Amino acid sequence: MIDHCGRRQLTHNLTTMPFHRCGIRKEDGSTLAEAVDVMLEEVERNGVAEWHGTMTITHLTGLETGQRYRLVLDDGRTGEFMVRRNTFAGGTNRAVAIQGMGPLR
Repeated sequence: MIDHCGRRQLTHNLTTMPFHRCGIRKEDGSTLAEAVDVMLEEVERNGVAEWHGTMTITHLTGLETGQRYRLVLDDGRTGEFMVRRNTFAGGTNRAVAIQGMGPLR
């Protein structure tokens, strides 16, 4: 799609999902955390579904930037994700930005 200034725009649909409770699994399938709050956004760009989100976890949960994990949502869907950024401000919880590495199924 071309806008009024002649620039090419990406066509995409954005669906904002509510907060979910989820579990986090390591690559070997073992449980890393349960009952984690996560807010997800699913985006479709040029026919390709993508998702990303932010979760709130305790500072004791060992999520590492660049590592892959599996998200297990309270609605039964799962998907592989990678940690993009950890934000820790000295409290007991931290915000973790995640990027989906394939579809949520």
